[in-house]
Order: sequence, then structure tokens, then C-alpha cells
Amino acid sequence: MKRNLSIAVFILACMSTFAQNTKTIQCDSIYKNKGFTIQLKNFETEKDGYDGEKNSILSIIQKTNNKSSVLVKDSIFSSTQKIEFQDFNNDGIKDILIQNISDVRSNWTYNLYLYNPKTNNFIKVIGFEEIKNPTYNPKYNIVESYAASGQDWVSFYQIKKNRIYDYGITIVDDHGKNFEKEYQKAIKKISAKK
Repeated sequence: MKRNLSIAVFILACMSTFAQNTKTIQCDSIYKNKGFTIQLKNFETEKDGYDGEKNSILSIIQKTNNKSSVLVKDSIFSSTQKIEFQDFNNDGIKDILIQNISDVRSNWTYNLYLYNPKTNNFIKVIGFEEIKNPTYNPKYNIVESYAASGQDWVSFYQIKKNRIYDYGITIVDDHGKNFEKEYQKAIKKISAKK
């Protein structure tokens, strides 16, 4: 009897721990009248995400007319379970960023899911999780990566369909006058490639 009670307590503790590792966000303030909910369930805490491991299940669910449908179900890695909303394709609608990893210099990467209002669905951007500290520059329709390392540097990307295109241009931030000049040269090269 004592053994069965111990097993039952262990199972309840495991279930309680798992429940604490589920993050749920109602998205009505972001996507008005759409009934979207994001659920991020973490099932593994010992991995670091550097070797393509997965530790979470992402579900984007829509509830309309008392009926729920799963729009996205994806196995991903997320070390902090942080969810953000930012527009990354200049359509005026926020997209979903799920934190991926943080390296030794605290350079964060993210999984990106673009919202398409025409199809009422989300599309994962392949390769986005490789970009460190991504920001979207709407003026040039590019994604910029600013990474802190032995030297700080900026790289440039673009989202084409559902993939990342790397312009292959990287500039070092010398934290001086040279950076702005090098940045403008990079923008000219990017504009010439479009």
C-alpha cells in the first residue's frame, strides 16, 4: 500500500511539473476576433538546443463558433518559453516569435511564424532560427542580425516566401564613425541585389 501511494505521489508530482511547463497565451489583443490561442508545452529541460534538439510542442489553435481547430503544431526548441509579437513582413500585422536559444554572449535566436490573413494561417520561416538578435527593418524590407561576440557585427537577410535568404554581407560595428559608412555601403549592395 505504501509503495502504491509513493508511486501515485511521484506521478502527480510529474504531472504537476509538466503542467507548470505549459505556457498559454490568448491572442485576442493581437489578432482581434480571431480566437487564436498559443500553447507552448515544454517536455525536456536538460537540452541546450545547439544540435537541433527539440524540447517543446508549439500549438496555435483557433476557436470559432465553439469549435477548435489546430492551425500549427510544431516541435521546436525554446530555452525560455518566451513568446513575442512583431511584424516581420511589413504587412502591418504582428507575427509570432518563439525564443529558440541564447548563446554564451546572450545572442538570442527565435522561431518565426508569419500570419497570413488571406489564408488565416501561420507559416514557419525556415532558417530564421539561425539569425541572432533579429530585427526587421521595414524601410529596406530586410532582417538585420546584430550579434555580440569578440567583435560586434551585423548581417543582413530577407524573408523570401517561407525561407531566409542570406545576403552574405557582414559588417563589424567598431562603435565609431566607420560603422554608419559601412552600414550604408551594405544597404547599397543589398538594394543592387534586389
